[in-house]
Amino acid sequence: MYYCARSVSREMKAILFASVAFLCGVEGTSSAADDEVGGAKKCSLYLAKSTIENSGLGIFTGIPLDGEEYIGFGDLSIPIFDIDFHANGSRAKEDYHWLLDEYVWQAAETGPDMELEAEEISAFVTGMGSMPNCHLRLKNVAETYNKHDTVGVSRTDPGVGAFSPYHNRSTYTLAAIEAGSELFVDYGPNWFLSRESDMGMMPLISSYPEASKFMKSLQRLVEKISTISQGDSDNDVPGSSLEGAMSDLFDIIKKSPYKSRPLMAIPKSFSVAKRAFEVGIQQTELEQSIRSLDYLENHGRCLDNIRPGKSSIPHAGRGSIATRFIQKDSYVSIAPLMNIPDRDVLNMYADKQDPKTGREMRDLSKPTGHQLLLNYCFGHKSSSLLLCPYDPGTPYINHNSESPNAKIVWSDDPIYHNSSWLDEPVSYFDNVWHTGLAFEYIAISDIKPGDEITVDYGPEWEEVWTKHIQQWQSPKGAESYFSPQELNENPSLPIPTHDEDNTLIGENIDAWCHFSFGSVRKDKHVWRERDMMANEHLVQRIIDRTQLPDDQSYIYTLELVDETDGDESGLYIVKNVPWKALSFYQKNYRSDMFIKGVFRHEMMIPDAMFPDAWKNIVL
Repeated sequence: MYYCARSVSREMKAILFASVAFLCGVEGTSSAADDEVGGAKKCSLYLAKSTIENSGLGIFTGIPLDGEEYIGFGDLSIPIFDIDFHANGSRAKEDYHWLLDEYVWQAAETGPDMELEAEEISAFVTGMGSMPNCHLRLKNVAETYNKHDTVGVSRTDPGVGAFSPYHNRSTYTLAAIEAGSELFVDYGPNWFLSRESDMGMMPLISSYPEASKFMKSLQRLVEKISTISQGDSDNDVPGSSLEGAMSDLFDIIKKSPYKSRPLMAIPKSFSVAKRAFEVGIQQTELEQSIRSLDYLENHGRCLDNIRPGKSSIPHAGRGSIATRFIQKDSYVSIAPLMNIPDRDVLNMYADKQDPKTGREMRDLSKPTGHQLLLNYCFGHKSSSLLLCPYDPGTPYINHNSESPNAKIVWSDDPIYHNSSWLDEPVSYFDNVWHTGLAFEYIAISDIKPGDEITVDYGPEWEEVWTKHIQQWQSPKGAESYFSPQELNENPSLPIPTHDEDNTLIGENIDAWCHFSFGSVRKDKHVWRERDMMANEHLVQRIIDRTQLPDDQSYIYTLELVDETDGDESGLYIVKNVPWKALSFYQKNYRSDMFIKGVFRHEMMIPDAMFPDAWKNIVL
C-alpha cells in the first residue's frame, strides 16, 4: 500500500471519496429425486450452513431442477390462534417470548380456509415454510396454498382435532436451478424494513442499480490506478502490493460508517468485486449461493429420507414414511428446534369483559385448552421449556412404545446444535431470538422403504393418550358432520336438513347461495340457472333435500336471508337449489381443533438426555 500511496495518492483519494460519498448518500437511513447413484436414490434436499453470512442454516437442492418443478413432499401448516390474547400481551413489543414470530406466516398466505378459523391467526409452516432464507434478488422457489384433509379422522374419532388438517403446502421452482444451489424464498421487503434495528440495513431490489453504478465507478478507479502504476517507471508497484492496496481500500468502503442499502449490496470482498466487474453483482451472488455436492454430502443433513403419508396407527392421521432403506444405527433425519421458554404461552382461555375498559380479556379462571402447536413440541415434566421441530418430515413422526424403529438424540454437529445451551438455565432463552438446538433421529432397527417411522413419546404421554381414548365423547352432531372443505368439493354428500341436524349449518358452518330475488318478494321462489350470476345470500337453514337420479347429486329447498329487503332482512324459501350454487365456510372457533376435550400434550424428552440446568419446575 505504501508504493501505491506514493504514486497515485491525490487522484485515488479524489475518486475514492467521491464514490463513497455518492454511494453512502443514496439512502441515509420432485421427480428428479428419483435419480439414482449405485441403485440408491440421491438426496434431493439438504439442510446445511447458509451461504448468506450470519444467516444460520439454509436449504440446498442436491439435484438439478427444472423450472416449475416441485421440491420435497409438501409442508405442514399449524395454525396458532389469538396468541396475543391468550398470552395477555404483545409479541411485537416482546411482552412475552415468541421466537416463532420470526418464522410464521399470515394465515391468508397459506390459503383461504385457515384465516376463517379464528379472529387472529398465524401459520407455523414447517420445512420449506420456515427453513429457507430470503434473498430478494435470488429468490428461486415459491409455495402453493396448503390443502385441507383430516385423512378420514371424523368427529367420532378420539384423534379428531389432535393434528393439523392443513398440509401439502408445496414448493416449486421459479426457474431452472443448479444442483448444490441454496433455495431462497421471498419474505417481502417489509420483513427486512421492520427488523432494521436488529439486522441493520439490508439491500432491497431498488438498491442494486445504484450499487451497480458504484461498481462501474470503482472498476474505472482500479483500472486507472493500475494504468498509472504501470506507467510510472520510477515507482513501479509490484502486482501483489497493488492488489493488497486495492483490497484494503475496498475494505474501507465496506466498513464506512455511513451505511446505505446500496453499500450493503456490493460484494463483501475485493476478490469477489473483481469478478463482479466482469459478470455483474447478481451473477457473483448466484455463484456464491452454490455449494459443492461433496460439501453437502459431508457436512449437510439429508431431508428427504422421510415423507408424510397416511399413518397405519389408529387415530393418528398422518405419519412419516421412509423413502429409502435406512440401516440400523444410521441417520434418519435432523430436527432443528424452536425454543419456547415458557410453555404457558400455549395455554388458551375463555374471554370476559374488562369491567374498567369494556374490552375483551382472558378469563384465567376458565382455561379452555392449549394451542395445537403443543402436540408438535417436546418437553419435560420438570421444565417450562418446549422445543418444537420445524423440519419437513419429523413433525409427522408418531408414537409407538412397543416397537419403535427410531429414537431422538442431540446432534453432535456444532453447525446445527449449540451444545453449550444445554448448560444454560431456561431463563437464558428469554433473550435468545434465534434457533440453535437440534435433535437427530437415529434408526434403532433396519427401516425399509414404505415403513412408518415411529418413536416412543414416553410413558407420561402414553398414559394421557390412553386416558383420553377411554374418556372421549363425540360432540353433538358428530355422525352427520361434514367440514366446509368436504362440502365444497363433493356434490354427492347429503347435506343434513335442519330437522336431521340443527348444529351443522348456522352453528358450525355458514352456507351461502347464489340467488336473485328480483323486484318481487314471494313466500317461495324457484332457483334458475341465471341465478349463478347473482350475489350470494346467507342460508338460514336447509329445509329439504332431493337426490337426482342422473348424477347422484342433490337439490335443496333452502331458507335464505335477503339483506336487501328494505331496512330489515327477510327470510324467503327457495326451491330446487343445486349444489353448485352453494358455498360453505367455517365459522370462527367451530372447527375440529376447537372441540371441547380434544387431545393436547407435548412429546416427552427422555430423562437420560434432558439437561439438569433446564429443570426449573419443582415436582
